[in-house]
Amino acid sequence: MTSLLNSTYTAYNHVFYELADRRSDDWFLMRSIWFPVTISVVYVYFVRVWGPRFMKNREPYKLDWFIIIYNLLQIVWCLLLFIRGYTLKWGTKYSLIGEPVDYSNDPEAVIIASGFWEYYILKIIDLLDTVFFVLRKKFNQVTFLHIYHHAGMVITSWIVARYVPGGHSVLVGATNCFVHVFMYGYYLMANVWPEVKNMIWLKKHITHLQLFQFVYLFFHSLPVLFMENSRYPKFMAGLFLLQSVAMTILFSNFYITAYLRNKKVKST
Repeated sequence: MTSLLNSTYTAYNHVFYELADRRSDDWFLMRSIWFPVTISVVYVYFVRVWGPRFMKNREPYKLDWFIIIYNLLQIVWCLLLFIRGYTLKWGTKYSLIGEPVDYSNDPEAVIIASGFWEYYILKIIDLLDTVFFVLRKKFNQVTFLHIYHHAGMVITSWIVARYVPGGHSVLVGATNCFVHVFMYGYYLMANVWPEVKNMIWLKKHITHLQLFQFVYLFFHSLPVLFMENSRYPKFMAGLFLLQSVAMTILFSNFYITAYLRNKKVKST
């Protein structure tokens, strides 16, 4: 039994500390995998159990101005992260396929790594999307897709920031930030001008952009798995690939349900 415990501890220490990028040891919520796991578990419990129970006999909260400020913050932050990823590496120096991660203390490498930490923090802040739904009693929008995407992104972004904060990963994060600029731009317009919610074609194009993102990132990561002597970890490329497949399936199902089936029902 003691030997098993020692082996387990050794394996845990090897995976979560020895293999990790030690530059992020002292960064907020980065040192342990239990930070993102705990945050994700608490999030799921709140949006599925405690939040609806808390709101059961309460009137929906009026959060319009708070949400407007939140959407503006998201747009600016995502845009800045996209610009940083594009101008420093992806758009100037990086190979589009299999670019290795620079783990040195070179100032530019540290800036890129800190950008992934910011991205991770931003994914935690993204959880407020669902919290707002619950506090406004819009429970129909708290779907499996929504919860899976948000909780999963917190853990995935920690893994990327902790193990591969640079190289091939830059295009993945930059692309997601680019899409989120438009997504939160739509949310901002819908809150400022409620009539935008009736512009189904606009919301539909946002979903098109999200689907294109997942398909594009699938083909971005696929070649890495077949490259000989790839200097970017094949495991991480495989993780991106599987996540892209899962999100493509879930968003395609959402697209069919929200736009194609509803349109068919309305026309009958």
